Amino acid sequence: MTLVRRQSSRGRWVLLAILLLPFVVLYGLNWLIFHPGIVTVFYLNPLFETPRPADVIVVLVGKPERARYAALLAERRMAPRILSMLVDPGCLRESGVPELCATGVRNTVDEALTMRRVLAREGVGRLMVVTSRAHVVRTAAIFTFVFFGAGMDVNVVATPLGVSPGMPSVREILSFFPSLGCAVLGRFDPELYGWVMQYRPRMSIRGASAPARVV
Repeated sequence: MTLVRRQSSRGRWVLLAILLLPFVVLYGLNWLIFHPGIVTVFYLNPLFETPRPADVIVVLVGKPERARYAALLAERRMAPRILSMLVDPGCLRESGVPELCATGVRNTVDEALTMRRVLAREGVGRLMVVTSRAHVVRTAAIFTFVFFGAGMDVNVVATPLGVSPGMPSVREILSFFPSLGCAVLGRFDPELYGWVMQYRPRMSIRGASAPARVV
């Protein structure tokens, strides 16, 4: 009986280790990416640090630092214009009323799906996406899945490294795999994605109530 209990306890620990391993690995990768001082020992240009010339810069909705960095990149002539996916640029050109052109995006996956549809219609070939450093790994993964086969060159760029970059939040890490699942679902079965989102806890994007400036 004692032997059976020990085997059962050992089995639970093995199962727990297997379940936690993906999160531990992801956390380690994030730690390396979010601390370019370590990465630069091996690479001259750390991941997500090199903006490439683009047809348009899209700022993901969120912290003001993203819009400021996008404006700086536009001043450096990395792209001729800046967009936000809170509004449809084609609709805005026709109506001139942002409130009538709201896209209703709720999260990064929504932004990526909307971006693919809108920018394909706009004839964009090279796209730069600006997001916060804390979200860049998840953002890059989402855009990789959503824009697969779209024929667009997507360059995901992180905001500059601050004095104290900190560590990725637990919420950010735990949302990585669900976000990827939603990205794949939204890309290949939009109707099912829309149905799932109806029953998912609503997490609106910070700042989504007021459309960002479109240049």
